[in-house]
Amino acid sequence: MATKETKMSIWALDPQVELEQIPELLNIDYSREIDYLQEFELSELDKKLLNRWVEYDQAHGFSIQQQEVLGTVVRYIIAKAYFETSAPPESAIIEGYGPLPRDRRIAPNEMPVLFFESHRRVYVIVTGSDYKTRHIRTVLMGGGRLSDENHRRWGKVQTKEISNYSFNSEFFYWLISKQNSTITVGDINLDISDIRYLSQTGTERTDVRHESQGANITDEAISKTGLGVNSRVGQVGTTIGFTGGNYRLILFENGSVWIDNNLSSINGTTGELEPFESNLEIGSLSLYASILPLLKTAFNSDRDQGRWTVELQANARKLWALGAINELCSENEIAINEIQSLEWFT
Repeated sequence: MATKETKMSIWALDPQVELEQIPELLNIDYSREIDYLQEFELSELDKKLLNRWVEYDQAHGFSIQQQEVLGTVVRYIIAKAYFETSAPPESAIIEGYGPLPRDRRIAPNEMPVLFFESHRRVYVIVTGSDYKTRHIRTVLMGGGRLSDENHRRWGKVQTKEISNYSFNSEFFYWLISKQNSTITVGDINLDISDIRYLSQTGTERTDVRHESQGANITDEAISKTGLGVNSRVGQVGTTIGFTGGNYRLILFENGSVWIDNNLSSINGTTGELEPFESNLEIGSLSLYASILPLLKTAFNSDRDQGRWTVELQANARKLWALGAINELCSENEIAINEIQSLEWFT
């Protein structure tokens, strides 16, 4: 059964690793022995965790493919990360009996992973939960204590503060200001629909976390109050429309994204709408090789060209604050003389 949301994360490989090297790295067997089973007389299979990369589709294997994404040809490789996790010794071994059958103590995991090339660097799009993606780095890409010569060939995998995929509160304020408008970069138009999710965390004076979700939440007093006092915004949910489809998503500071599968679609070759999760290659490439970098480019351009300044941000916050005050006055029947009696005006 299809899941409602798809979680996607972005990493960057060591600058020394090229896309042409990836097929060789994907063909390495990363299986390892289970230490606490070595004393038992079992088959080699029963004593091992099978960790390896497998083909996403047999037609292409681990070969480099090309896809045109919003006017740009992107080179990529798509594969599946396969790794196994084992139950701890106290659960896997029954005293007086021995190890449980393999299928009762070992769990298989399989996750799609896409490697793509952009500006002479290889990036990695991983689909799945944070817990499982950490296993991919540790078991299949050289992170942590399992590192050996094969793992080290991947180099250092960068998982945060990645250029083009690192978004701060200022960026999110800018994005919120673009709701129900079109952002144009070159020949590409990105339509930003209403803001449907906000995660706000305190100010200089407070450390309160607040999340808002629903249609037109920037019209609500709670959200407008947080924006008006310059709370730190760390996540924003919106819908982005473009020539290739329509994505409803939540964007995180580190470039991770939650895609709503029920309300996100990709235009098929004959014009039909196809679900995002059934077209993962073009869907994830459109998002990470084009849309998110384009948003970052548009933000930097607006800031550099004076279309998004400190003064404009302050004015936007003032409008949100006034909107919150207006709504609170209406809800509580507050008169102007009561407003003027507040400490700020006396």
